[in-house]
Amino acid sequence: MTMTRQPRKQRNQRENAPLHERHDQVRATLSGDLREEYGRRSVRVNAGDTVEVMRGDFAGETGEVTDVDLRSETIAVEDVTLEKADGEEVPRRLEPSNVRVTTLDLDDERREQRLEGEQ
Repeated sequence: MTMTRQPRKQRNQRENAPLHERHDQVRATLSGDLREEYGRRSVRVNAGDTVEVMRGDFAGETGEVTDVDLRSETIAVEDVTLEKADGEEVPRRLEPSNVRVTTLDLDDERREQRLEGEQ
């Protein structure tokens, strides 16, 4: 992405970003102990991570991330659902910036290496 100061262009670049650049836009802050352990402030949210909802109607809820949608830049957390008119439970999509990662899913060796410091 090219750097610009104009908010209009920043919004357009974010909206029209290709999927491989949207990985950077699906990030959330780390809890205090994870910040100390990995020496970083935020991390990309992956399915399997445990997060705490910080803002909105579900603030204070904790659950595992079940889905990450790069196109809409949202995540789905288990037990954070809405009830439709017919009674069906559907996941409430959340902005990643509104959650805090409390536990990381380190099944992926490459992710673990990246977190340890090898960018």
